[in-house]
Amino acid sequence: MAPSPPNETTRASASLAPSLGRQLLALAIPAASTSLLETLVFLADRVMLGRYSRDALASMQVQGPVVWSLFSVFMALCVGGVSVVARNVGAERFERAQAASRSVIRLAGFAGVSVAVIGWLLTPQIAAAIGPASPKIQALCVSYLRAALLGFPGLFVATGASMVLGASGDTKTPLRAALVSNVLNVGLNQVLIFGFAPLGVPSLGVRGAAIASSIAFSVQALLILKSLLKPHCPVSAAGFWRIPEEKDVTARREIVRLSSPVILERVIFHLGFLAYAGVISRLGPLVMASNQALVTLESVCFLSAQGFGVATSALVGQSMGRGEIARARRAGFLGATLAATFLSAFGLLIWLSAPLTLHLFTPAEGSSQGLMEEALKAAPLLALSQPFMAYAAVLSDALRGAGATRLPVGVTILGSIGVRLPMVFWLGLDLGWGTYGVWGASTVDWIVRTLCCVVLFAGPWWTRAKVAA
Repeated sequence: MAPSPPNETTRASASLAPSLGRQLLALAIPAASTSLLETLVFLADRVMLGRYSRDALASMQVQGPVVWSLFSVFMALCVGGVSVVARNVGAERFERAQAASRSVIRLAGFAGVSVAVIGWLLTPQIAAAIGPASPKIQALCVSYLRAALLGFPGLFVATGASMVLGASGDTKTPLRAALVSNVLNVGLNQVLIFGFAPLGVPSLGVRGAAIASSIAFSVQALLILKSLLKPHCPVSAAGFWRIPEEKDVTARREIVRLSSPVILERVIFHLGFLAYAGVISRLGPLVMASNQALVTLESVCFLSAQGFGVATSALVGQSMGRGEIARARRAGFLGATLAATFLSAFGLLIWLSAPLTLHLFTPAEGSSQGLMEEALKAAPLLALSQPFMAYAAVLSDALRGAGATRLPVGVTILGSIGVRLPMVFWLGLDLGWGTYGVWGASTVDWIVRTLCCVVLFAGPWWTRAKVAA
């Protein structure tokens, strides 16, 4: 078939813009809200632990990256399911979409249990390798991580189920479950971190925060599964507990094939990130605590970008399933631009309000002036990096939604290993810029990734990705 004339393609693409924009926002706002609520689980931990003690907050500089890295790397096993589900929904092949849905839940459950068991056994070694020399902070890390790992099966299943529903175009169900999870987590945090004398509950500190999060994520998984298992759901995972049928096995193989590059990408990224966190640990407790406070504030932005990524990857995958490449490309760039707009506003707001909001992470005891000064120096860089982070994150998700899961790997290698790590050594350690140097390295990394992702998505390579839907 001969290609359409350029002027016809241009007119068709232009006519898609309004409806596509509305679709993106309709999906992205609940997805971003869900991501924000999931972040608030950890934000609540950090705020309340920051009020509990400075050592408790500083320890989150270690266990925060460890939990995030373990979850992100092994949850990548299911990422290929987004493309498979979205393409089949776009092509209205719902039986195949349901087979992919069941496969994602099985893979998520397997990964969650495996990581929980192995991670629990290796927790002391992980804390010693990543944490500072302080025995007190290492002990806090071990206590938190072992309790947090108990919630990994629920966290993985909740995330896998949310991925499936998001790929099908339902981002509201995960939002409702996340709301319940957050309310539960805050209540349990208050009781378990600080204790509750009327019921005889002792103060558990960091361990109490981890137990509360584990319970909250498990409840969230049950609520999302309740919706995903309904027979009338177009991507129903009903029967995932049974022996897999042939179509399930086929779907699982395709999901694992597409996910394999994502696993490699995330291993590289998180090895670089953990090395990056290790350098921060060498800069001392003050930089650790101030950086952790800024990271917690920035998480609002990062998770908003993930929400736009969910919406964008769903529309890109569904458009590719219908053979609408022009619409898929427009969805990718429009999603990234919307995310950059939102994140720029968030970043500016965080910078301007930092003198007030940083007090949330200031321990009640002792002087907080040094921590505040260190964090405020780097706040402008936090704001500057947001549009670049948005573009890089959303376009990477758009590539994955199309099934082009190999392309972001090179971008990650360049950013994490080639840019961020040497920059933080130079700016943080060699020049002694402390928290400002840490955020300078991060900002340069996001700028480089954005340039790479824009070039890749503007080119033709990702449109040739094959998905055996």
